[in-house]
Amino acid sequence: MQHWRNTNKIVQQTTHRVGIELTLADLFDCKKYVDALVLPKQQKVKTHLLGGFISHFKGRGMDFDEARPYQQGDDIRSIDWRVTARTGDAHTKIYREERERPVFAILDQSAPMMFGSKKQFKSVQAAKITACVMWSALADGNRFGAILFNESQHTEFKPASTRKNSLRILNNIVEHHNQRIDHIYSKDQVSTEEQNETFAKTLYRARRIIKPGSLVFVLSDFSQFDNEADDHLVRIAQHSDVNLLHVYDPLEKDLPPAGHYGITNGKQTSQLYTKDSNLRRNYVQQFNNKLTHLVDTSLRGKMRQYSISTEASLVDAFGLQSSKVS
Repeated sequence: MQHWRNTNKIVQQTTHRVGIELTLADLFDCKKYVDALVLPKQQKVKTHLLGGFISHFKGRGMDFDEARPYQQGDDIRSIDWRVTARTGDAHTKIYREERERPVFAILDQSAPMMFGSKKQFKSVQAAKITACVMWSALADGNRFGAILFNESQHTEFKPASTRKNSLRILNNIVEHHNQRIDHIYSKDQVSTEEQNETFAKTLYRARRIIKPGSLVFVLSDFSQFDNEADDHLVRIAQHSDVNLLHVYDPLEKDLPPAGHYGITNGKQTSQLYTKDSNLRRNYVQQFNNKLTHLVDTSLRGKMRQYSISTEASLVDAFGLQSSKVS
């Protein structure tokens, strides 16, 4: 259970420590898993649209298609007043559903995500899954957008289907991740004053930019999950399909067998004593309480919730152990 690194700037390195640092190649490699990932279908939620029709989609956006002469029974709210004024005859706006579906990822890159006991950090697993979701969305002809956040900053990318947008997102994921690693394991720590970003603030911003009908993935260990964040998620889920991807390390779920263990963050060492039965019981209970809160939120907001270990391969991760799929 040991991870270590030096303090050289990652951007200057020609090699990287697998499972700790990220490269663009890691995220491009995720393209090969596109066939293994089938993005969840839209949940059937009745939404009244103009004309009295009922959609089985959760508020998917509508595009103006054409104007035609008014017919008896048309909704007066759909009258095209400009065309009516120009022609002298009443005309009705005809809409069609957007063929594309915006897919959005909210990726947590805060300090608690920079942890892993064996195979890789939670942040690395989450970044790879984000890349897989992006590649799958683009392969389906959908637009992809993202919010990346940590304790001191957040970066927004509006949904687009261009190669330029995709590269910008991937580059920022890698850059933000590796810079955060540097901050944590060097003397160049982020000051308390700069740590003004929270999970709740990020979700509040997300409410403003995520359009109705979007497919949303939230990738985090949910260590900063509180009641305020809970409320924002439920509000987003009122008009979009939300998937909560809880990324955890096996060591967070359960302590190793009773004994003494040496642990390190790459600069400091300590001892972990796991024989105490009360400690072991409380440790497991803490993890379960957090997961229960997350599951309750997903049920309240009719969201899907998945738990994914850092030890899971991407193929196994797409088996996605779900607490709710409907």
